Amino acid sequence: MAKLREWNSEGSVTPLLTSRIRDLHLTAPVILPAEASIQEAAVQMRSRRIDGVLVRQGRRHGILTSADIRDGLAIAQLPVDTPIAGITSWNLVMAPPDELLFKALLLMTKRAVNRLVIGTPDHLLGILGLTELLFFLTNHASLSIQRVQQATTLSELANAVHHQAHWVHSLFSKGMQVRYIGRLTRELDRQVFQKAASLLAAPEWLEHICILVMGSEGRGEQIVKTDQDNALIADDQISDHALREFAQLFTEALMQLGYPCCPGRVMMNNPQWGIRLSDFQRQMRAWIDTPTPDNLMQLAICYDARAVVGRLGLFQEARDFFLAHLPNDQAFYGHFAMPVLAFKTPLGIFKRFIVEKGSKQGQIDLKRGAVFPIVHGVRSLALEQKLRDPNTVRRVRGLVRRGVLERSFGRDLIEAFDFVSGLRIRVRLQQLANDKPASDALLLSTLGGLERENLRDCLGLVDRFKQLINHHFRLQSLR
Repeated sequence: MAKLREWNSEGSVTPLLTSRIRDLHLTAPVILPAEASIQEAAVQMRSRRIDGVLVRQGRRHGILTSADIRDGLAIAQLPVDTPIAGITSWNLVMAPPDELLFKALLLMTKRAVNRLVIGTPDHLLGILGLTELLFFLTNHASLSIQRVQQATTLSELANAVHHQAHWVHSLFSKGMQVRYIGRLTRELDRQVFQKAASLLAAPEWLEHICILVMGSEGRGEQIVKTDQDNALIADDQISDHALREFAQLFTEALMQLGYPCCPGRVMMNNPQWGIRLSDFQRQMRAWIDTPTPDNLMQLAICYDARAVVGRLGLFQEARDFFLAHLPNDQAFYGHFAMPVLAFKTPLGIFKRFIVEKGSKQGQIDLKRGAVFPIVHGVRSLALEQKLRDPNTVRRVRGLVRRGVLERSFGRDLIEAFDFVSGLRIRVRLQQLANDKPASDALLLSTLGGLERENLRDCLGLVDRFKQLINHHFRLQSLR
């Protein structure tokens, strides 16, 4: 895997990944006393052509924006000589100057703010605005984030989601690693789900339910939209009719936003996945007690779940119940891991690629040949260890910390997963651009020489990982 590390370090690291907040050369902030008037603050902003100032009151600091002044004057109808302390936001979201710009964007997205104060409480260096940050990163992401936050209808939200594909392509073409794009996409998708839910139900109603995303979206590894994989857990205060009605409305809303229905019906409008917590717990217990291949698949879906909307405690109760009732039985985990060997690695004797024939001449199925064996193999080891994080890369790191995987092998596995995931996303983006159906078929002839060698190394590692899984779970004895 040394060649792959060399390629990553030379070919895919761009200023987009390595730039830090300090590289933006922010100007020193304007700091006003809390006793200053609204008029004084407005004059300062206008004269300096800025839309925010810091406010000092004793040892604490807050931030005042032009929007705060507008709301104070136009909505609250405050006099212009009112002290700014009353309209200042005192809960600052801060970041150090050495923080990566990408992580600064992720922090803004998570905290739903448009500005970060840079520095420390004792040494304030400047204010970083979302527009300024996104102008540096990409002119596409700005529109997606702002449109999601500003949407007041499902149609407006659909426009924001549709725009997301453009900035994903932009970030990917600029060399950002797939896992970082996945993290940003995960946070934005969470905001999309929250916005959609808020358009369909009152906040107090949402406190009685929890929406989960499953599969690659639950793992934070879905970058290009595929189909819906979600569930809905409710407490006992929600009636059956209200539960069914919301599940159907939300499913239809996601379809309007561009998420097609799941062929396997892993969606909340399926009573199996739109359910009360107590019933969901009984259902999981039945799957565990009767580990048929289909039931084990349902458990794999549950294990990759992540809560995105509503009362997160409902999900935590479900997950704790699931992990607490897993058996101490090696055969159970062996049967769970068995699908890792379901597909042959497309690498033959003398490390020659095995490509498809007929209508798929010269193609390799990246999901079956590489992505799935890594994801499910790691998932199986993580389940045995009862790890809680659904993300594949973080599961690998957890397995390394537990001593299940050697550190060097874990590092190679992550690098291989990143590389094949990147190829897979490239294929999906090309299909999207050409209006073709989504698939994981990579035409081998589209790769350059170095990429082919890297793919060959990755597939070799996948074979080694399959052997590890086979030996660890003694799969031969279960066939």
